[in-house]
Amino acid sequence: MTEKEFKILLDKFLNKEITQDELDLLKRFEDQAIQQSKEEVFRSDLEKNQIKKSVYKNIKKRTKPNNIFKVCMAASIVLLIGLGSMLFLNPQEDSELMVFNTSNKIQTVILADGSTVILNKNSSIEYKDSFNGTRYLELEGEAFFKICRNEEKPFVVKTKNVTTKVLGTSFNVADIDSIVNVVVATGLVEVSDANNSVLLKPNQGVQYSRKTQLFSIEKVHHELSMAWFEDAIYLEKISIKKLADFMKTSYGIDFYFISKDTENVQMSITIKRNESIENIIKKINYISELKLTLKANNMVEVK
Repeated sequence: MTEKEFKILLDKFLNKEITQDELDLLKRFEDQAIQQSKEEVFRSDLEKNQIKKSVYKNIKKRTKPNNIFKVCMAASIVLLIGLGSMLFLNPQEDSELMVFNTSNKIQTVILADGSTVILNKNSSIEYKDSFNGTRYLELEGEAFFKICRNEEKPFVVKTKNVTTKVLGTSFNVADIDSIVNVVVATGLVEVSDANNSVLLKPNQGVQYSRKTQLFSIEKVHHELSMAWFEDAIYLEKISIKKLADFMKTSYGIDFYFISKDTENVQMSITIKRNESIENIIKKINYISELKLTLKANNMVEVK
């Protein structure tokens, strides 16, 4: 979390505009700040808790009884203001990094080894440059990675159930709800859980279900996994079926094929980020023999 994002969250809390997810981010940042600062600020965890209780009592005197949760959080905020200031005035080394992207913009993070992480909205990473002989990163949400090669120190991305291990490559990881998707753009990627592992090559993707604990590998256009942050993507010889699957995920639009034969029709097309579904349909109708029609029930008919 940057200092600017920290201040934004504090303002939201004080103005009673903060969401539960943002409260959770603030609490995790508090834990990080305390952990990094307690050797300099507190002689022990006991002293830390005593100070927090003292702050709590003083705030409680000025707060209505039914606002007990806000009292507890306010006590944490008071500590955060002090600890957060220390954290930003004495920033952690680049070898350890924690970033929470709570903004509405995509964030680019450069790691200590020169690798790049493009972090999606409402996503977070925690990175350690040296952890059991690896470059270790924990991800919540979605990110695209461009990893600098280091054969002596593999790069590991950990989500809730899945571990992605590389030496140097580029790939996308999305951990959303009960599904983890990993798509490889360049290089080789090993994806594993507690029991099984799969090896992915460029233009291959794997979907992992936490419910079934199974991996499903398929051939993909890796550019589709970059559509959320690239200004435009160029898709060469993509089938209308693959394109329909992408648009269903991106726009919530279902496709109905009059004939199964049309599903394999291929085309090359450029799609801009946030381009309207109407404009994409016009493009497809112009460059192919297909006829796509957007119906009133938010469905696209293909014939």
